[in-house]
Amino acid sequence: MDTKINFDFVAPEGSIVSSDVDMVLIPGKEGDAGILFNHAPYMTTLRQGIVEVTFDKDNIKKFLVEGGFVDVTPDKITILAESSLNLTDSDASFLKSEIDSLDKKIDIATDLEKELLVGRKELIENFR
Repeated sequence: MDTKINFDFVAPEGSIVSSDVDMVLIPGKEGDAGILFNHAPYMTTLRQGIVEVTFDKDNIKKFLVEGGFVDVTPDKITILAESSLNLTDSDASFLKSEIDSLDKKIDIATDLEKELLVGRKELIENFR
């Protein structure tokens, strides 16, 4: 019996992941959800948060997303994200420069922008 689910993850920069995976954890607007093979059909919008992709028990990758939507069928997950940052494969110096850049943007941001930027910074800092 096949327990993998087909996963396509796309953002403006292109295809992020296109693979069969064990599980995907998503930050849905209504709450986090773990999606496995044979999940009931489901659609939701994404909030800012971490998408965690389990390819197998020793290969898990985390991606920061900034909105978008998810479509789930029993054998497929599709994520169309507004933006994506591969946290797992980013080195410490890149993440530090991302945080420094966010600090500069936070200083000049409007209140609404500031809330999103601070959230992004906290997610990156908590990953490191």
